[in-house]
Amino acid sequence: MPTDPVCGMEVKHGQAQETYIYKGKIFYFCSKTCKEEFEQSPPDFIEEKEEEF
Repeated sequence: MPTDPVCGMEVKHGQAQETYIYKGKIFYFCSKTCKEEFEQSPPDFIEEKEEEF
């Protein structure tokens, strides 16, 4: 199940309030607010996740 990269909430594919494609990957969001925050600076949210691996 995808996780909202802004707030960390799990989001079911069919129940995502918003989606955004960045560098060919689809990100799912629980709200418009989270999507808008992500759009301001996507690397701030995805670099942290990539460093965990």
